[in-house]
Amino acid sequence: MISRRAQPWLGTLVEITAEGADLTAMIAASDRAFARIAAVHAEMSFQAADSALSRVNRAAQHDWVALPRDLAAVFAAALAFARASDGLFDPSVGGRLVESGRLPRHAGFPPAVSSDWRGIELDGDRVRYAQPLLVDLSGIAKGYAVDVALAALRDAGLSAATVNAGGDLARFGDSPTPIHVRLPQHPTQSVRLAELENGAAATSADYFQPGALRHPRSGERLCAGTSVTVLAPDCMTADALTKVVAADPACATGVLARYGAQAIVLDGKHAMRSDADGWHDLPVGGAA
Repeated sequence: MISRRAQPWLGTLVEITAEGADLTAMIAASDRAFARIAAVHAEMSFQAADSALSRVNRAAQHDWVALPRDLAAVFAAALAFARASDGLFDPSVGGRLVESGRLPRHAGFPPAVSSDWRGIELDGDRVRYAQPLLVDLSGIAKGYAVDVALAALRDAGLSAATVNAGGDLARFGDSPTPIHVRLPQHPTQSVRLAELENGAAATSADYFQPGALRHPRSGERLCAGTSVTVLAPDCMTADALTKVVAADPACATGVLARYGAQAIVLDGKHAMRSDADGWHDLPVGGAA
């Protein structure tokens, strides 16, 4: 038996597919999974002035701030990805996005900020900023939300489940699900890039928000006419590493290997897939 439900969260439509023998149990499990997604959304939204992240961005300029459990976990992961990628993943780019008008400037935010992830000091479940910074976790929070939702479904004893948040997805179960990605030049069409059985995938592209993805150092536009898909053991890792690959595909191969991940870069003509030996041409499935 299969149950499919969807709710609007994380700036997209989140679909949960649950498989099992008891429909009532599947619906209850998906309710718990959606509740976990809603909690992550409420904590980590930069757009909401009253979110836990916005409160941290105001107060951490001055002193140590206690973090809720989920937010502490995502701060720790974001800094780990920043260190592993030498800043190609940088959670401190919030200030630059505010200055460009892509994110709001809430009351209490510093008037001038820098972008330097090394200025974020994390001590367990508390954080402070050593310089004026604004942290934006949108490059990782969606993947984390997918992971915790999938964990809730797994804990419910379902035979299989998939959580799909606008292309950031994770699955467990014995049967694979195809990974379809929109063509960068023709986003109304998609191609099948891979199959996913137990793991996660995330895609970054700019076909719906041109210029939204920027290099954390230079500010250069990323994914202009291309998309980056990362396959990883969990969706938070896949989500974060799409930004690393988009910023520097050559340097990203070592980071991908460290996390047991692979990447696929798709343009209008062909696809390239990374492995331990570098980048190679990849045949792709037919358009859908």
